[in-house]
Amino acid sequence: MRLARFSGVGLTCFAIQAGILLALGRAGVPGPIANATGFLASAQVNFLLSTYVTWSDRRLPRAEPWARRWLSFQATVAVSLACNTGVYALASGFLPPVAAAAAGVCAGALLTYLASDHLVFRRRRAAQTDHFGASLDDHRRPAAALPGPNGGPAAD
Repeated sequence: MRLARFSGVGLTCFAIQAGILLALGRAGVPGPIANATGFLASAQVNFLLSTYVTWSDRRLPRAEPWARRWLSFQATVAVSLACNTGVYALASGFLPPVAAAAAGVCAGALLTYLASDHLVFRRRRAAQTDHFGASLDDHRRPAAALPGPNGGPAAD
């Protein structure tokens, strides 16, 4: 299911990238610059959609700043942009602009997925908890550890 969500987000962001590429290309901006601009703009949308759609089950612990995840995503984007732009530059010699951009996106998709899965949106270790019951799943505190009616131990 995650791969389907990743692909849907990717297609949405590619549509944004392609729209910017075409608009800037019509305005006379060189292809690689227009493609990179579209890519960078769509990457910001991609971060939001990745956070709330693709990797929504991997919520950030409250102690971890959201900015750290965004910055690590931007580092992934930088590497992916280099790959994307290189493939686009090579493919644009024999493919139309949108097809060349698609080739660049496909080349960077595996890289982006793996970096997102293992770095940016990786599973966080659960906070260590004490086990009080007979089972490892029992996290209830024993009655003696709970406050009593007068604020002291339950044995009050």
